[in-house]
Formats: sequence, structure tokens, C-alpha cells
Amino acid sequence: MSGNETPVDNTALTEKELDHFKNKLVEEQKEAEDKINELEQSLEEIEANKGDRASSSAHHQGNLGSLEEQRETKYTLIEKQKRKLEKINIALDRIATGNYGTCVVTGDQIQRERLEIMPYAVHSIDAMEGNIEPDEKERLSVNEATD
Repeated sequence: MSGNETPVDNTALTEKELDHFKNKLVEEQKEAEDKINELEQSLEEIEANKGDRASSSAHHQGNLGSLEEQRETKYTLIEKQKRKLEKINIALDRIATGNYGTCVVTGDQIQRERLEIMPYAVHSIDAMEGNIEPDEKERLSVNEATD
């Protein structure tokens, strides 16, 4: 194993803490999936109404622009939720490999308070704020140990 790989089972969290964060992640995963479904349904309604409004003789250019803005907002929110889901899935994988709560940049433990607020965090506050030496910023690998 090279010097910059994070070994498997490198978490300082107890099984009870890992279960707590896994439950938080699963809950957030469900909320994000529900939000995506809700936004997609809302988009379908906008699309269905778009044809009705466009064919109406009383339509106004401003109304069509407003609909387009609503569509763009919905698409942006969907993409944001999808990115969150990706982060949640990575965090769940890190729990499975024993690396949950370990910063991928510094290799240090991520602050518990940070994980409570954002259980899918993969960076410590120091890494996010850039409070580490430039040579320490090499991204650490989360590959399984080959030993």
C-alpha cells in the first residue's frame, strides 16, 4: 500500500456511532429521492400546462418566460438533489469499508459536529478551509488495502 492510501477500517467511530450516521444517511437519502420525485412531477405538470398556455390566444411573452424560469429552477434543484444522493452513497460505501469519518484529503478524523450537520461530508474543516500545508493537499485514496 502506498503512503497516501487510506486503509480499510480506519474510522475512530464506534459501531453505535456508525449505526447512528448510517440511519441519518438513509433518512437523508429517502428525503432526497422524495424531493427528486416531487420536482419531476412538478416539471411534468409544467410541461403539460405549457402546451395549453402556448396555444392560448391570451398568452403573453412574459408568462412563457416565467414558465421557462420555473423549469430551469426545477432542473437545477433536481441536479442538486442528485449530487447530494451521490455524496450520500459514497458515505454509505465509506461506512461499509470502514473509512467513514476520515477526511479524504488529510486522513484526519472529520469533526463529529460536522458529521451531525452533514453526514455525507468527506472533508474535515481544515481541508475545506485550506488550513493544511500544500504538500499535504494530495488527495488520499480510499482504495482497499492490498495487505
